[in-house]
Amino acid sequence: MKAGISRVVVEVIILVIAVALALLIFSPIGSYIFGSLGRTSAVGGSTTISVLNANIDSSGNLNLYVKNMGPNSIDGTTATSAASWQIFVDNNACTIGGTISLNDGNSNGLWDKDETLTIPSITCSGYTLSSTGSYTIVIYGPEGTQTEYLYRGG
Repeated sequence: MKAGISRVVVEVIILVIAVALALLIFSPIGSYIFGSLGRTSAVGGSTTISVLNANIDSSGNLNLYVKNMGPNSIDGTTATSAASWQIFVDNNACTIGGTISLNDGNSNGLWDKDETLTIPSITCSGYTLSSTGSYTIVIYGPEGTQTEYLYRGG
């Protein structure tokens, strides 16, 4: 008899290691680990925004109600500047026709987590919006924030 590990034992060990790696990669823990390794934003994470509601008035203007989901605050002057926003409806660039208003609950001049703002009178050149239509709205906001909203009129 020869001393050493048999070929079958080596193949079983390799198979067990491969299965363990596959489970790690495809499990929720693996997703968390690889997500943490791939994160490039600053400590605390990047701020996210969400559209709470959208409506289209009788003139065909789109009005958006956007919430800061956190975790960080955004300067109120930046948040209420039309130049800080890019809005696309069904891949058509739109412009903001009204004044963006910040619902600043604590009057600190910041768009804090859980505070909302209103983006009124949005029009898309060469594109007429109808309150009965369905539209995909993509929004790029201040400080690299972005969100997508599906509007379904009724």
